[in-house]
Amino acid sequence: MQRPARSSPQVLTAGSIQVFDSLSGELLPLPCSLGEAGQLELRLYVCGVTPYDTGHMGHAFTFLSFDVLVRWAEANGIRVRYVQNVTDVDDPLFERARRDGVDWQELGGRETGRLLRDMELLGWRAPDHMPMVSGEMDRIIEAVERLAGLGCAYQTDRVYFPVRSYPGYGELSKLTRLAMTRKLSSEGLLGEVGPDAKRDPLDFPLWRPSDPGEPAWPSAFGPGRPGWHIECSAMAMHYLGEQVDVHGGGRDLRYSHHESERAQSETLTGVAPFARAWMHVGMVSFAGHKMSKSLGNLVVVEDVLARFPPAAVRLYLASHHYRRDWSFTWEGLEAASRLCSRLAHLLGSEPNQGAEWGAGEPAQGELEGAFGRALDHDLDTAAARGVLRRAVSQGARESARWMTSILCGSAALR
Repeated sequence: MQRPARSSPQVLTAGSIQVFDSLSGELLPLPCSLGEAGQLELRLYVCGVTPYDTGHMGHAFTFLSFDVLVRWAEANGIRVRYVQNVTDVDDPLFERARRDGVDWQELGGRETGRLLRDMELLGWRAPDHMPMVSGEMDRIIEAVERLAGLGCAYQTDRVYFPVRSYPGYGELSKLTRLAMTRKLSSEGLLGEVGPDAKRDPLDFPLWRPSDPGEPAWPSAFGPGRPGWHIECSAMAMHYLGEQVDVHGGGRDLRYSHHESERAQSETLTGVAPFARAWMHVGMVSFAGHKMSKSLGNLVVVEDVLARFPPAAVRLYLASHHYRRDWSFTWEGLEAASRLCSRLAHLLGSEPNQGAEWGAGEPAQGELEGAFGRALDHDLDTAAARGVLRRAVSQGARESARWMTSILCGSAALR
């Protein structure tokens, strides 16, 4: 059964900033909530890593794209409440731990630490909360129990969410039932359909028994561990409330993860939409394929930072619009490094500190206006980087300093 939808709180917007919403397929004014003391507040949830191969440039592109969004919102006077999870209870992590003969917690802790070191060097504004699934189990189990209590879960070999109970299933990914079934099959996630398994090929697990050697938590459904999708629903709602303003992640998460998360979250609360905007980041490829540890074509952040300054890496990432797929090349990074060298020469020490919007002369104000219009238009970092290049060419030091603080955060220029 489907819960009747409750009306959502008033939607506030952040003035001129627009972002592309994957659900509607349209540019929307950046949705915000009303925070403390009447201040606009952006409640942002970004799906983080499963910590078993966290250090590659594809992950860096996703998280630093949202870092620019956070910094641009804050530069416009919007308070940001930013949550990014760590999925340390999931099949790929356990499979890698078994393969390598290491404890799953040891592997997850090591790779999470690696991610944080990389992102700190790349100058991100760290999320306000980075919950780990293993530390959120009570509220995840509670969410599964609530769905069962609503008649929106059934138990056979696992506890499943029946997707036919949610009429809008498929609207976010824009996929037909056949396309969704084929995608699950290609990813090895389809499972079985039958009296002792799923009722529908698209039904997804909320709770499952743990395999030997995997962690298990007690629950009303027997000892086990959660399905992937319910983890993010429970964490997002705990830290940000029943409705988030922007939900983000890589485009590969639209189906099945975000599609399923949307269905179960709106079913749980009766509040629609669960996310006022869905932002999805394009895929980064190398040598003709999406970066993947299984394919052996990862470009590792640690290796890149051994050759190039952190700000050069960020300028290279910013040269690609967040929604577009692109292919990593060392030549592109070399070009970004040359711009970074010119920027370092112009700014000297403390490159990203002390600049304020509109602090320069009129000519600099024109540059800042062009920079702002670029980011207002669906976070067009490629166009914004072009304005930064003009500022460097014109010797507009304070404008360049301010633009660098948005595009590169606190990343070092040298």
